[in-house]
Amino acid sequence: MINQSTYTAADLPNTAVDSGRFTELVSVPEIRKRIKAVINEEAPVTEWLLIKRVINSFQVYKAGGKIRPFMEEILRGMKLKTSEDETGTVYWKSSQNPKTWNRVRTFGRYEETCRDVTLVPTVEIANALEFILQREAMEADDLIRTTAAFLGYTRMGSNVRAGMERGLKYALKQKKIRASRQGIYDLSQKSSR
Repeated sequence: MINQSTYTAADLPNTAVDSGRFTELVSVPEIRKRIKAVINEEAPVTEWLLIKRVINSFQVYKAGGKIRPFMEEILRGMKLKTSEDETGTVYWKSSQNPKTWNRVRTFGRYEETCRDVTLVPTVEIANALEFILQREAMEADDLIRTTAAFLGYTRMGSNVRAGMERGLKYALKQKKIRASRQGIYDLSQKSSR
């Protein structure tokens, strides 16, 4: 059974820093503190969204040639729980299990919690598809459109479609859902227990 909740963005302090001197001016312990705050509130969270949240809290809006490698090095040094998917590295709370995570988070206040579909972990999209199928079976196009709308995406652009298809492939591979010969998707026996 998949559970729904509202996605909440971490509430980080807002500190202005000159982006050209970010790696010199910001203390590593303060960055680690903010990384932990984002993970605590937003996990599972993709690496790029995690980096973006932290640097944006310093009023830095581009992770250029120096900032992104600097942040990645800090993240590697923290030895955090991670998994890999098509979006890249996904960070988890130490108490979360990527193999059994059964949540889907929809947007809260759109401006604050809308995530680009490329920044949503694949497992979360798969869980959203499964959540929709808890109610009724449907064809692929309807399932993709319904899931995208459920997650808060109002336009079905190529990025959103690709994100939903990424989740669909994962859900099928993990046997969370199944497809009939007629192209109707429903919950697998494994998922419906």
